[in-house]
Amino acid sequence: MALAIAFLLNFHTLSHAEETRTVTLGLSAWITQPIVQSAWHGAELAVEDANALAARKKSSWRFRLLAQDDQGTANFGVNVARYFIKEKVTGVLGPWSSDAAMATAELYEAARIPQISFTAGTSQWTSQGNRMPFRVVGGTTEVGATMAEVVTNTLKGKRVFVVHNDSAYSNALTDELTSRLVNRPGLTATRYLVGRRSTDFNATIKAASQYQADVLVFLALFPQAAAFVEEVRRSGLDAKVLLVGGASSLSFGQAEMPQAYVLEYELAREQCPRWKAFTQAYVRRYDAPPSPYSYYAYDAASVLIAAILQSDSTDGEKIAASLRQIRHAGLSGPISFAAGGANAAPRFRLYQYQNKGQWRPAGVFPPGAGQNEKCL
Repeated sequence: MALAIAFLLNFHTLSHAEETRTVTLGLSAWITQPIVQSAWHGAELAVEDANALAARKKSSWRFRLLAQDDQGTANFGVNVARYFIKEKVTGVLGPWSSDAAMATAELYEAARIPQISFTAGTSQWTSQGNRMPFRVVGGTTEVGATMAEVVTNTLKGKRVFVVHNDSAYSNALTDELTSRLVNRPGLTATRYLVGRRSTDFNATIKAASQYQADVLVFLALFPQAAAFVEEVRRSGLDAKVLLVGGASSLSFGQAEMPQAYVLEYELAREQCPRWKAFTQAYVRRYDAPPSPYSYYAYDAASVLIAAILQSDSTDGEKIAASLRQIRHAGLSGPISFAAGGANAAPRFRLYQYQNKGQWRPAGVFPPGAGQNEKCL
């Protein structure tokens, strides 16, 4: 973010007569969850970096983050949206879930408040003709297509057992994935519904065993993923397991789980100076390693701040117009948006689990993604 924000701040230096302009950004997320707190921390660092640069550049702009717990649900998401509208926030990072995003879309649209999500993945959210929603990661259309390629070509699945719940994201992604698998020669797929709060997956694994599944795809909520994989390990089922979105932060201790894979929403760029600098700053500040969501949230906050500076305005229509024009240098590579607000060119990385909590890169999608990008 530093280079892009610094360039824009050069045009907004503070005169002696000009007062500081403080902009409030809302964070709508399930902040009681530890993994979500890591995203909150990532957004905090983006705001602090922008303010530090603004001070050095003698810019009038300052940013503050106002976090509210939407619990990943539609009802709480609506309550948070109404609060943010009352507080006149300039933009929103979130909502956390697709349920909350879909439920609040018209509220934010009417209030002209741009939202940039890094987790609400249903493609429907950015295909309804609204001007205010944006997403820095891939949507269910792209994730489902990529998972189908992984299941078929990397994992060589023949009998695929897809575990999902009734959330908007899980349903949409399951629909997308199974529709792409159903006509693949020599492959069969079935879906299995679990509750949103389920942590006992004994019956699920028994059903997968009876199905003789060779690939299990887990598309329920992230907090359930660890319990699901542990149940697979205890059962001795030798099917491959494919997880999605943030699961590379999971560790199974000394257990050997070479059959576990996760598809993450962006390309990690561990060799790049800015990625390293963010990681080091995060560890120094919070005494813990960042999760994938920390990077996603940092990028979401930084691109929103860049659009505010580019538009030189707190007007939501002008900010949304800037977001549609912007090409932002994110931690994970360039970020730009399609007309509906979806990420214009989402990329993904596949990881395979090694013992002692390590995940090994096992592929990028589309193939060759990021190869020729400048490392900042």
